[in-house]
Amino acid sequence: MYDTIHLILKENDLDIPISFKEEVACNIEIDEKKSTISKIYGHIDNMSVMITGKTLSVIGSLTSYTKGNNIKGMVFSEVKKAIESLSKTLNVPLEKAKVKRIDIAQTFTMQFEPRLYLPKLYYLSGFSRSNISGTSLYFGKESKRKSGENLQLLFYDKNAELRNSDGYPLVQKSRNLLRYELRIKNVKYTFKRKIRCLELFSEDFYRELINLWYSMYKSIEKRLESLEDYCEIKLNGKKDLYETCLRLCVMAFNMEEEVEIASKKGKVTAQNKSNVLKKIKEIKEELRKKHPILSMIDELNKKIKKEYEEQIKGLEKEA
Repeated sequence: MYDTIHLILKENDLDIPISFKEEVACNIEIDEKKSTISKIYGHIDNMSVMITGKTLSVIGSLTSYTKGNNIKGMVFSEVKKAIESLSKTLNVPLEKAKVKRIDIAQTFTMQFEPRLYLPKLYYLSGFSRSNISGTSLYFGKESKRKSGENLQLLFYDKNAELRNSDGYPLVQKSRNLLRYELRIKNVKYTFKRKIRCLELFSEDFYRELINLWYSMYKSIEKRLESLEDYCEIKLNGKKDLYETCLRLCVMAFNMEEEVEIASKKGKVTAQNKSNVLKKIKEIKEELRKKHPILSMIDELNKKIKKEYEEQIKGLEKEA
């Protein structure tokens, strides 16, 4: 579930200080156009590296660095190996680095196009909602610090990104891939303490991140937008309309209770009461047998909950 990370390491953080310009620059592919006398820009695969004076900055998708793409997130057990590999390549102990940013993310294969799910993610208290395009949705929150945005939730069509890249399996491009990312852009502000890279290997800290990822999603107010969010809709004629309206009434209200109230008011005879209750029971049994179309938001809720539970179980196995 770890994706993008931003690490900051200073020379005086090391037990044996070294010169980043001398020892690290030779291990990266330097971007001559961006580099200046005071700053060195470069990269290792997809990871961007910047050396400014005695400070080393590393940012990029840890999942893409390890797997070549970030369609599916890393499992917890892979994180330490990825950091160790990056440390070995740079020839510096990144576990001592300060973590400035962490993204927790996962991609889900959905029944429908991702853009159809976005309008149903309606409101998150304290966050601004922004549809930058028809294929992405942002919930952003400003921190009180000058560093700007602190937390950001992003939902987007992963295929929109895949179509512009040659680095992903072609088989994925035919799927409805919806991605949910929680971007913690100011880690210290969020957790009220400095987080070192070493904590990324901690089960307790990972559990804290996963809980935040899941709880933030649950806090979003969801909105049902069409009748099909409630049950299967058939409108091909008067009979279909009548049966659909009956199903909606039975699903939306406690019809047995309504019949009891009407009976006490003398609006329903004993015989008709029995017949109506029998019909309500038949409709409920029919709905259970036919397994009506699952609402889109229920589908997304279940997939995200399942991912959360699997991540927690994975930690229990590691323990």
